[in-house]
Amino acid sequence: MVTNGRTWPALSVEPRRYRLRFLNGCNARFLILKIVTDPMAPRPADPVLPFWQIGSEGGFLPAPVQRDQLLTAPAERADVIVDFTSIPVGTDLYLINEGPDEPFRGGRAGTDFRPAAPGTTGQVMKFTVARPLATPDRTVPPAHLTLPPFEPLGPASHTRQVSLLEQNSAVLRGVGPRVVMLGTVDRHGNPTPMGWADPITENPALGATEIWEIHNSTTDAHPIHIHEVQFQVVDRQSTGHSARPPEPWESGFKDTVIAYPHAITRVRATFDRAGQYVWHCHMLEHEDNEMMRPYRVGPH
Repeated sequence: MVTNGRTWPALSVEPRRYRLRFLNGCNARFLILKIVTDPMAPRPADPVLPFWQIGSEGGFLPAPVQRDQLLTAPAERADVIVDFTSIPVGTDLYLINEGPDEPFRGGRAGTDFRPAAPGTTGQVMKFTVARPLATPDRTVPPAHLTLPPFEPLGPASHTRQVSLLEQNSAVLRGVGPRVVMLGTVDRHGNPTPMGWADPITENPALGATEIWEIHNSTTDAHPIHIHEVQFQVVDRQSTGHSARPPEPWESGFKDTVIAYPHAITRVRATFDRAGQYVWHCHMLEHEDNEMMRPYRVGPH
């Protein structure tokens, strides 16, 4: 694991509150981050300090959200505060990862999948609490912070359906997937694969607010990124279940969303900049293997 270009770095911190900005820059790995005292403890481990998330990709959340762990997909960002004020000087703490060493499909570490190996991909970095050099911390505790007013997007004038799908080998039965793709949804609810060079099917009017329904027919979760807009997560709906609201840390503006397997993920966006852009899965090997499509805002 690499943090800011270094493997397993160590950071000296004072017993103060720190604002940390996380970006998951992995090719395809979903991270589940925790702060613990023992990096080799059995997983799932008990966290020592929570993360207070105050922002995501598009800016501040409506209010701080306390999280014992940070689930982040490739390209997702989290703006958080970690409060070291109660930790004794000389204490070593560790930022660990409990995301799986395999494709992420949702669920909980230790129950639905085996966590990352504690001795390798399960370790991220170390914090050592040092004697304070500056004045006492007089910042506002994160639970009492008042964030800037949040203005949600207005109602949508159009809902369009897009799909995530896989195709197996055309020669070897049952071998796959050989390619991951994006596409549309036909009138029967079936995904229709579309390649990069196929005609544009997503063409919002300039200034339009739309809901995009992302139908994931694959067995894996995918981080879906729509260029040039910040969107709000509306809800998610698994097959055979009622829609559920976004997670509390998804209540602000985002540009990347986790689309879980066999579920519909709905996002609302206003397309206020004319031009031709792309939307894609943010796993590097997927976006380079047909899981990217152009879309056009305005006249086409």
